[in-house]
Amino acid sequence: MPSLHSLIAGLGALGLLSLPFHPHPSGSTDRVTPGVVRVESASHVSITLLDDRSVIQQVVREYDTDLAEGSGFTVTPDGVVVTATGVVQASRDPRIYAANRVFSEYFKVKIPADFSRHTLDDPDLNRRLQACYPPQGQNSTCIATVTTDVTVFPYLDPPLPDGLPAQILTTGTSPAAPAVLKVTKGGEKQTLPTVPLAVSLGQSVVALDVISFAGRPSAKQPAKADTAHLDPPGTRTFKQEDRDKLAKLLKNGATGGALIDDNKSEVVGLLAGDSGTPLTITPVDEVRTSLVAAGVTPRRGPVDVVYESALASYHNKLYAEAVPVLLQVLNLRPDQAVALDHLKVARAKAGTAEDAGARVAPSPVAAAKRSSATSSLLWLGGGAAVVIVIAAGAAAALARRRRRRSGAEAGSAADDAHDPAPNGVASGQAGAEVGSWPPAATQVFEAAPYEAPVSPRRDASEGAGAAAAAPPFDARPAPDPSPPRGQAQLKFCTQCGMRLGQGHRFCGFCGHPADPR
Repeated sequence: MPSLHSLIAGLGALGLLSLPFHPHPSGSTDRVTPGVVRVESASHVSITLLDDRSVIQQVVREYDTDLAEGSGFTVTPDGVVVTATGVVQASRDPRIYAANRVFSEYFKVKIPADFSRHTLDDPDLNRRLQACYPPQGQNSTCIATVTTDVTVFPYLDPPLPDGLPAQILTTGTSPAAPAVLKVTKGGEKQTLPTVPLAVSLGQSVVALDVISFAGRPSAKQPAKADTAHLDPPGTRTFKQEDRDKLAKLLKNGATGGALIDDNKSEVVGLLAGDSGTPLTITPVDEVRTSLVAAGVTPRRGPVDVVYESALASYHNKLYAEAVPVLLQVLNLRPDQAVALDHLKVARAKAGTAEDAGARVAPSPVAAAKRSSATSSLLWLGGGAAVVIVIAAGAAAALARRRRRRSGAEAGSAADDAHDPAPNGVASGQAGAEVGSWPPAATQVFEAAPYEAPVSPRRDASEGAGAAAAAPPFDARPAPDPSPPRGQAQLKFCTQCGMRLGQGHRFCGFCGHPADPR
């Protein structure tokens, strides 16, 4: 049995080695891109202008103004998004914009609709205008409240025209600090694609991929991937030749974009900076701290698990195997943009010369089926071989036993024909005594007792008298090896213990040669 177990273990190991090995997906950005989003923020200002020149009047206006736009990434399948604080908390005060608008409209004066403080030539109107600007005090002529509206646009196909509304959970103390958002609609099914979040930036990180959107994501406006390098590795400093390129990206909506470790395909931070702040990296350590402050634990969803399984086949050019897995991704999330794009490519290349599975090895399913069929054949073949060996051994043993018994009976008959049994012991008694011996071998195999042949020269009366005078069988050894006069010497097989007849040269049961003594 140990050898059989070793054989089975060896076959199992060979079966494992025969399965195709899938290294980590080579497309670092493909692993992250589905979870990258665009973030747009706007301010809704409700302002009340107080005019007390004759009769107190309240002039109420509502204004919406864009604050900022940038990028971010989703860290939970129900829609928790991380971006830079500067994307949702702009440095420009929307209350100034609202004051300029309401004062210009009500007093019919020319004031630009911007975020700057202005002055008027009329001293009374200028005093009232300055009292309308924040901060609000006892002598303020304007009362304003601001609500920030945040909209998240995931990378989906077809795109969501109005995006997903989100609320701000936490913000940082600087524009580069992480801000944590949560979509208020659209994440109930927990199928939003997420990104793999690293634990730390790492001291050996050199190459980073920056993922961002220059506009609202769609098939015509896909995610933009650019590569930059850290100098020295593991720091927040980019190489000089990469800084100008990244500065242009920040102007085009890359603020808050994911920074990906090109080696491990994980998000290690976010890109921050604008015209007022220098280019910088917010490491993933700070991102995780902000998530803890917001009471959020980053996690992946079922869509991400199936999608990464599809990437393993897709990036190893096993296109035929990637097709059904990509279909399963789209089963869970029909608008997953990257999976849709990869499915088109995989279907076009499946079974062609570019399909590594068609050229080198069968698919894992086919390999598993072949391995199962091989195992079944091995078991069937081994079982048949065992049955054949057992049958052949039994047939050989039976034939050998029959030959030995025939030879022993023939020899005994010849001896009895020339040497009659001494002291008148009848052959019938010998046969009876042999039949009464119960050795263990006879109990197991239930062999028929051996019967000595009757001597033709002995008459019935002599045989009967001798049988009546014969003493009963005693297995105890006699003190004197020579038998008493008138009594036959008892002989037994030294191999199996069977009683031997007089003159027998072989045991009639096992065929062992008799002791000549």
